[in-house]
Amino acid sequence: MLFGTGHLAWTLGAALHAADYPIRAVWGRNRSDRDALARQLGAQSFASTAQLPAASLHLLALRDDAIPDFARELAPSPDRLLLHCAGAGSLDWLQPHPRRGILWPLQSLRKELTYDWQNIPLLVDANNTADQALLHELAAVLSTQVALANDAQRSAYHAAAVTTANFSNFLNEQAFQLLRKEGLDHRLLLPMLQFQLNAFASDEAPWARQTGPARRGDTATIEKHLKLLADQPAHAALYRLLSELIQKT
Repeated sequence: MLFGTGHLAWTLGAALHAADYPIRAVWGRNRSDRDALARQLGAQSFASTAQLPAASLHLLALRDDAIPDFARELAPSPDRLLLHCAGAGSLDWLQPHPRRGILWPLQSLRKELTYDWQNIPLLVDANNTADQALLHELAAVLSTQVALANDAQRSAYHAAAVTTANFSNFLNEQAFQLLRKEGLDHRLLLPMLQFQLNAFASDEAPWARQTGPARRGDTATIEKHLKLLADQPAHAALYRLLSELIQKT
Protein backbone atom coordinates (compact mmCIF):
# COMPACT_ATOMS: atom_id res chain seq x y z
CA MET A 1 0.00 0.00 0.00
CA LEU A 2 1.45 3.34 -1.10
CA PHE A 3 0.51 6.64 0.57
CA GLY A 4 1.27 9.82 -1.36
CA THR A 5 1.25 11.11 -4.93
CA GLY A 6 4.33 13.33 -5.05
CA HIS A 7 7.67 12.85 -6.78
CA LEU A 8 8.84 10.21 -4.30
CA ALA A 9 5.63 8.19 -4.56
CA TRP A 10 5.74 8.23 -8.36
CA THR A 11 9.40 7.32 -8.73
CA LEU A 12 9.66 4.75 -5.93
CA GLY A 13 6.28 3.28 -6.84
CA ALA A 14 7.38 2.91 -10.46
CA ALA A 15 10.65 1.26 -9.38
CA LEU A 16 8.83 -1.28 -7.19
CA HIS A 17 6.30 -1.96 -9.94
CA ALA A 18 9.07 -2.51 -12.50
CA ALA A 19 10.72 -4.96 -10.10
CA ASP A 20 7.45 -6.95 -9.96
CA TYR A 21 6.79 -5.91 -6.38
CA PRO A 22 2.97 -5.66 -6.19
CA ILE A 23 1.39 -2.44 -4.98
CA ARG A 24 -2.26 -3.13 -4.25
CA ALA A 25 -3.50 0.38 -3.52
CA VAL A 26 -2.62 4.06 -3.65
CA TRP A 27 -3.89 6.69 -1.23
CA GLY A 28 -3.80 10.41 -1.92
CA ARG A 29 -5.79 13.57 -1.21
CA ASN A 30 -5.84 14.75 -4.81
CA ARG A 31 -8.18 12.52 -6.79
CA SER A 32 -6.69 13.02 -10.24
CA ASP A 33 -3.14 12.47 -8.97
CA ARG A 34 -3.92 9.32 -7.02
CA ASP A 35 -6.05 7.87 -9.84
CA ALA A 36 -3.26 8.51 -12.35
CA LEU A 37 -0.63 6.92 -10.10
CA ALA A 38 -2.90 3.96 -9.33
CA ARG A 39 -3.41 3.34 -13.05
CA GLN A 40 0.34 3.54 -13.60
CA LEU A 41 0.94 0.91 -10.91
CA GLY A 42 -2.06 -1.31 -11.65
CA ALA A 43 -3.45 -0.55 -8.21
CA GLN A 44 -6.69 0.56 -6.60
CA SER A 45 -7.22 4.22 -5.69
CA PHE A 46 -8.37 5.22 -2.21
CA ALA A 47 -9.36 8.57 -0.73
CA SER A 48 -10.12 7.37 2.80
CA THR A 49 -7.81 5.65 5.26
CA ALA A 50 -10.85 3.94 6.77
CA GLN A 51 -11.40 1.75 3.68
CA LEU A 52 -7.92 0.48 2.95
CA PRO A 53 -7.34 -3.09 1.80
CA ALA A 54 -5.22 -5.48 3.85
CA ALA A 55 -1.51 -5.19 3.10
CA SER A 56 1.63 -6.45 4.82
CA LEU A 57 3.46 -3.20 4.17
CA HIS A 58 2.31 0.42 4.25
CA LEU A 59 4.73 2.89 2.67
CA LEU A 60 4.35 6.58 3.59
CA ALA A 61 5.82 8.60 0.72
CA LEU A 62 4.66 11.90 2.22
CA ARG A 63 6.14 15.28 3.14
CA ASP A 64 8.34 15.01 6.20
CA ASP A 65 6.15 17.27 8.32
CA ALA A 66 3.03 15.23 7.51
CA ILE A 67 4.37 11.82 8.51
CA PRO A 68 3.97 11.77 12.35
CA ASP A 69 0.36 13.01 12.36
CA PHE A 70 -0.60 10.75 9.47
CA ALA A 71 0.93 7.71 11.17
CA ARG A 72 -1.24 8.34 14.22
CA GLU A 73 -4.34 8.30 12.00
CA LEU A 74 -3.66 4.71 10.92
CA ALA A 75 -4.74 1.82 13.13
CA PRO A 76 -1.68 -0.06 14.47
CA SER A 77 -1.36 -3.74 13.59
CA PRO A 78 1.28 -6.35 14.44
CA ASP A 79 0.69 -7.86 11.00
CA ARG A 80 1.78 -4.78 9.11
CA LEU A 81 5.12 -3.00 8.70
CA LEU A 82 4.72 0.78 8.46
CA LEU A 83 7.48 2.62 6.60
CA HIS A 84 8.41 6.18 5.81
CA CYS A 85 11.00 7.49 3.36
CA ALA A 86 12.31 10.62 5.11
CA GLY A 87 16.08 10.69 5.44
CA ALA A 88 16.04 13.17 8.33
CA GLY A 89 13.08 11.45 10.01
CA SER A 90 13.10 9.16 13.03
CA LEU A 91 11.59 5.74 13.53
CA ASP A 92 9.70 7.35 16.41
CA TRP A 93 7.67 9.32 13.86
CA LEU A 94 5.75 6.08 13.29
CA GLN A 95 4.63 5.60 16.89
CA PRO A 96 2.48 3.88 18.14
CA HIS A 97 2.82 1.22 15.42
CA PRO A 98 4.55 -1.92 16.72
CA ARG A 99 6.49 -2.54 13.50
CA ARG A 100 8.26 0.55 12.17
CA GLY A 101 10.75 0.93 9.36
CA ILE A 102 12.48 3.34 7.01
CA LEU A 103 13.35 2.99 3.34
CA TRP A 104 15.24 6.09 2.17
CA PRO A 105 16.64 6.59 -1.32
CA LEU A 106 19.75 8.75 -1.04
CA GLN A 107 18.86 10.64 -4.20
CA SER A 108 16.91 13.72 -5.27
CA LEU A 109 13.90 12.45 -7.22
CA ARG A 110 11.66 14.03 -9.86
CA LYS A 111 8.77 12.08 -11.35
CA GLU A 112 9.41 13.38 -14.86
CA LEU A 113 12.92 11.86 -14.89
CA THR A 114 14.11 8.27 -15.17
CA TYR A 115 16.64 6.72 -12.80
CA ASP A 116 18.92 3.72 -12.66
CA TRP A 117 17.80 2.42 -9.30
CA GLN A 118 20.57 -0.15 -9.23
CA ASN A 119 22.96 2.75 -8.57
CA ILE A 120 20.82 4.66 -6.05
CA PRO A 121 21.88 3.97 -2.43
CA LEU A 122 19.00 2.81 -0.26
CA LEU A 123 19.32 3.23 3.51
CA VAL A 124 17.05 1.08 5.65
CA ASP A 125 16.21 0.63 9.31
CA ALA A 126 13.53 -0.94 11.49
CA ASN A 127 12.77 -1.32 15.17
CA ASN A 128 13.49 -5.06 15.15
CA THR A 129 16.08 -7.26 13.45
CA ALA A 130 13.54 -9.36 11.53
CA ASP A 131 12.09 -6.32 9.79
CA GLN A 132 15.58 -4.92 9.20
CA ALA A 133 16.38 -8.10 7.28
CA LEU A 134 13.07 -7.91 5.41
CA LEU A 135 13.72 -4.31 4.34
CA HIS A 136 17.27 -5.12 3.33
CA GLU A 137 15.93 -7.88 1.10
CA LEU A 138 13.29 -5.57 -0.40
CA ALA A 139 15.81 -2.78 -1.04
CA ALA A 140 18.23 -5.23 -2.66
CA VAL A 141 15.59 -5.95 -5.29
CA LEU A 142 15.94 -2.32 -6.41
CA SER A 143 19.55 -1.41 -5.70
CA THR A 144 23.02 -2.88 -5.45
CA GLN A 145 23.84 -0.32 -2.73
CA VAL A 146 21.86 -1.10 0.42
CA ALA A 147 22.97 -0.21 3.94
CA LEU A 148 21.51 -0.27 7.44
CA ALA A 149 21.57 3.23 8.97
CA ASN A 150 20.11 4.39 12.28
CA ASP A 151 18.50 7.78 12.95
CA ALA A 152 21.78 9.57 13.72
CA GLN A 153 23.57 8.09 10.72
CA ARG A 154 20.75 8.99 8.32
CA SER A 155 20.68 12.52 9.70
CA ALA A 156 24.39 12.87 8.95
CA TYR A 157 23.92 11.49 5.43
CA HIS A 158 20.98 13.86 4.92
CA ALA A 159 22.92 16.96 6.01
CA ALA A 160 25.82 15.91 3.80
CA ALA A 161 23.48 15.31 0.86
CA VAL A 162 21.93 18.77 1.23
CA THR A 163 25.41 20.29 1.30
CA THR A 164 26.86 18.42 -1.66
CA ALA A 165 23.76 18.24 -3.87
CA ASN A 166 21.26 20.98 -2.99
CA PHE A 167 23.80 23.67 -2.13
CA SER A 168 26.13 22.85 -5.02
CA ASN A 169 23.19 22.92 -7.44
CA PHE A 170 22.28 26.39 -6.17
CA LEU A 171 25.88 27.49 -6.72
CA ASN A 172 25.67 26.08 -10.25
CA GLU A 173 22.56 28.19 -10.76
CA GLN A 174 24.47 31.31 -9.75
CA ALA A 175 27.23 30.45 -12.23
CA PHE A 176 24.65 29.70 -14.92
CA GLN A 177 22.92 33.06 -14.46
CA LEU A 178 26.21 34.97 -14.38
CA LEU A 179 27.35 33.52 -17.69
CA ARG A 180 23.95 33.80 -19.33
CA LYS A 181 23.86 37.49 -18.38
CA GLU A 182 27.17 37.92 -20.22
CA GLY A 183 26.00 35.83 -23.20
CA LEU A 184 28.53 33.09 -22.44
CA ASP A 185 28.30 29.30 -22.62
CA HIS A 186 27.91 27.69 -19.18
CA ARG A 187 28.75 24.28 -20.65
CA LEU A 188 32.42 25.22 -20.79
CA LEU A 189 32.42 24.66 -17.00
CA LEU A 190 31.34 21.05 -17.43
CA PRO A 191 34.83 19.44 -17.63
CA MET A 192 35.81 21.18 -14.38
CA LEU A 193 32.65 20.00 -12.63
CA GLN A 194 33.06 16.47 -13.97
CA PHE A 195 36.65 16.37 -12.75
CA GLN A 196 35.51 17.32 -9.26
CA LEU A 197 32.79 14.67 -9.27
CA ASN A 198 35.19 11.98 -10.45
CA ALA A 199 37.69 12.96 -7.77
CA PHE A 200 35.01 12.67 -5.08
CA ALA A 201 35.00 8.92 -5.71
CA SER A 202 38.49 8.66 -4.19
CA ASP A 203 39.41 8.49 -0.51
CA GLU A 204 41.24 11.80 -0.70
CA ALA A 205 39.67 14.69 1.23
CA PRO A 206 38.18 17.31 -1.14
CA TRP A 207 40.22 20.03 0.58
CA ALA A 208 43.35 18.55 -0.99
CA ARG A 209 41.92 19.56 -4.38
CA GLN A 210 40.81 23.04 -3.32
CA THR A 211 42.05 25.70 -5.74
CA GLY A 212 41.07 29.26 -6.62
CA PRO A 213 41.83 32.79 -5.43
CA ALA A 214 40.62 32.31 -1.86
CA ARG A 215 42.74 29.18 -1.42
CA ARG A 216 45.90 30.97 -2.57
CA GLY A 217 45.12 34.26 -0.82
CA ASP A 218 44.66 36.25 -4.04
CA THR A 219 42.65 39.16 -2.62
CA ALA A 220 43.06 41.24 -5.80
CA THR A 221 41.17 38.67 -7.87
CA ILE A 222 38.53 38.30 -5.18
CA GLU A 223 37.90 42.05 -5.21
CA LYS A 224 37.77 42.04 -9.01
CA HIS A 225 35.09 39.35 -8.92
CA LEU A 226 33.12 41.21 -6.27
CA LYS A 227 33.10 44.31 -8.49
CA LEU A 228 31.78 42.17 -11.35
CA LEU A 229 28.98 41.01 -9.04
CA ALA A 230 28.16 44.49 -7.70
CA ASP A 231 24.73 44.48 -9.34
CA GLN A 232 23.99 41.02 -7.88
CA PRO A 233 24.23 41.62 -4.11
CA ALA A 234 23.02 38.14 -3.10
CA HIS A 235 25.59 36.42 -5.32
CA ALA A 236 28.28 38.82 -4.13
CA ALA A 237 27.47 38.13 -0.48
CA LEU A 238 27.60 34.39 -1.14
CA TYR A 239 30.92 34.74 -2.98
CA ARG A 240 32.38 36.79 -0.11
CA LEU A 241 31.18 34.39 2.59
CA LEU A 242 32.51 31.28 0.84
CA SER A 243 35.82 33.00 0.11
CA GLU A 244 36.19 33.94 3.78
CA LEU A 245 35.40 30.38 4.86
CA ILE A 246 38.00 28.98 2.46
CA GLN A 247 40.59 31.45 3.69
CA LYS A 248 39.87 30.58 7.33
CA THR A 249 40.05 26.86 6.59
